Amino acid sequence: MITHPINEDDILSDLDEMSVAPQILPRLQAMVSDCNTNPDDIRDMIRMDPALSSMILKTANSAFFNPGYHIDSIDDAIMQLGFSDVYQIVTMLAFSDVMAKPLETYALSAGQFWRRSVACALAMERLARKYGEDPGVAYTIGLLHGIGMVFIERELMQREKRVVFQNALPEDVAIASEEMEIFGLNHAKAGASVMRQWGFSDEIVVPVYCQFEPSEAGNYERMACLISFAKRMIGTIINDEAGAVAQPGPDPLLIALLHLSKEEYQKVVLALRDSFTKAQGLVGDVSPGKVVTKKAMESKLGYGQRRIRL
Repeated sequence: MITHPINEDDILSDLDEMSVAPQILPRLQAMVSDCNTNPDDIRDMIRMDPALSSMILKTANSAFFNPGYHIDSIDDAIMQLGFSDVYQIVTMLAFSDVMAKPLETYALSAGQFWRRSVACALAMERLARKYGEDPGVAYTIGLLHGIGMVFIERELMQREKRVVFQNALPEDVAIASEEMEIFGLNHAKAGASVMRQWGFSDEIVVPVYCQFEPSEAGNYERMACLISFAKRMIGTIINDEAGAVAQPGPDPLLIALLHLSKEEYQKVVLALRDSFTKAQGLVGDVSPGKVVTKKAMESKLGYGQRRIRL
């Protein structure tokens, strides 16, 4: 019996409250993924928004990316970062404020959801390269695969309702089943509805929608399967046992599924940890119990109070 019904219209009504509208991201992602895209078109899209250009400039001059001299041109900044990194940086920062908030319904503390989402995105990107899939598409799927949790949480808060799940793994199929019984939809379906409204293509939306049922993803089944692999790596990448699908140590099942030796798997994990540390450094402290506020993010990158208007 559905005790707290939530439908797609309820979820989509919250989109206007987003502090950063992500409508530019599907267009930017499609351009970055298309090898025939004119680089000038990507630069023009970034240059048409002053705050977005400022964010890219400040990131290019940050300790993680700076080549040893100050970069003053947006063209030089994009060249220094590369189109793929530009897309990842914009996407990660656009959602960092939303993802840093606690999700009490899913027992995720402040910052924990963001950390796990970024870890999943980095794992997806790495796995996509191994299996010949588009790494940019995979990164987006990994980053946003759980975004539906944010909107389910918001809807429950507006109704002043509290739900406690019997299962403790927020991305396990058991939670998805409980969500269906309580709400009439799960966070995968809720997130896919939001992403479709934002304008993301089927190659990104369908794997998110079918992440708990990869066999129903049709042409996108492989990418939907990769999400399950990536989610099993989250706890290992960020050393965060709480709420992770896998224990922080090596996962024998995953190693077997990926056809890797234990040593090869450990090398992959170490590389992903380095990538995660770099990503975490861009937006400040996102350790459990601490919130990535807009002020902290702006201070880190130096673009002040100018909102990124997309």
